[in-house]
Amino acid sequence: MEVLKPVLVLLAGYLIGSISPSYFLGRLLGGRDIRNLGNRNAGTVNTYKFLGLWPAILTAVFDVGKGLAALALARHLGQPFMHLAGCAAIVGHIFPFYLRFRGGQGVATTVGLVLYYLALFYARGWLPWHTLPLLAFLTLALTFISRKSEVVALLVIPLLSLLVEIWVPSHLYRSFLLSLLAYILLRNVLNLIRENYFKQIPDKTETAIGWRLLLRPLAVLFIFILYLNGEKTVLLLIGSIALLFIVLDLVRLISRRVNVFFFESLKAVFKPKEYKKFSSMTIFLISVFLTILLVEKKLAALAVLFLIFGDFFSKILGLTFGRTRIFQKTLEGSLAHFSACLAAAYFFTRIEPVALPVWLAGAAAASAAEALPLGLDDNFSVALISAAVMSAIRLF
Repeated sequence: MEVLKPVLVLLAGYLIGSISPSYFLGRLLGGRDIRNLGNRNAGTVNTYKFLGLWPAILTAVFDVGKGLAALALARHLGQPFMHLAGCAAIVGHIFPFYLRFRGGQGVATTVGLVLYYLALFYARGWLPWHTLPLLAFLTLALTFISRKSEVVALLVIPLLSLLVEIWVPSHLYRSFLLSLLAYILLRNVLNLIRENYFKQIPDKTETAIGWRLLLRPLAVLFIFILYLNGEKTVLLLIGSIALLFIVLDLVRLISRRVNVFFFESLKAVFKPKEYKKFSSMTIFLISVFLTILLVEKKLAALAVLFLIFGDFFSKILGLTFGRTRIFQKTLEGSLAHFSACLAAAYFFTRIEPVALPVWLAGAAAASAAEALPLGLDDNFSVALISAAVMSAIRLF
């Protein structure tokens, strides 16, 4: 009998998971099979669309609780049987035998297991409590920006996985949690692909988000060189590249024929608005050079990170989801900028300590410089203004 216990527990986990509240509520309240409606998924979102709020809440609570119930049932067997029982509940949710093995996606049940492991990690002190406000703010901000759970998961889950990798010691529990997060991420990506979501991005977003923006994160290499080889080396490197771009810009601005040639032949390199002025690449390099030259190393590095990642995410998310105009930008883009600055500062200050009020003020100043019509290119102003604000606060 003792030998059969694990098998019976796994079977019980599967049976618990196979109970589909959305299916039964659909039959009870509307006489319809929820799996034949909307996205054909027996889950919370589809239940909300066709049955209403309270059936959706009941479905969500029950589906999340199924994995936890399976864990509790297998508790006396210890790990890894607890985890396997929880996974059995996920399998039961996806493949209920009495519905011809066509159920939901198992995400809610997986979320229940994720919450269990996160609670365990916080209780044991493996995850610091100060990670909670960061995760909560970013989740709320991204929910407001995108209003789409799959997009939120696409950005938050990698961040959460990175926090787990940094803080949680090597343990079987960590592997369990990361496998669950990987499944949720994969499922959300597949949902977005199935909906052709990425093909629905507005044309203006596709135009603005070119290779130059996608290469922007590579500028982090300047920070690595700064810390590995020192200020003189990185300034020489950035200065040399910036000088090359300055000369190129001056030549094309002086000669109309050269300028026309560049804009007709190198459309992927120059933006139309840069026809009569220095390119944003040149301004970006000048700003990074001056910031590192004039400001203390760690504050300069942090300000450059604000410039790199704030601009990257504000453009991508602002152009894709921007709805509320603020001057020449959008509230959603500015919120994305601030969120990216917070995340960048959090991870940077794990390596190079900077006081919380200092980097918070720097993140806010960087986002304000990006959003407000200061008459300066934000590629130039963001890093220098945020660095100046952080330097000033450190004096008090």
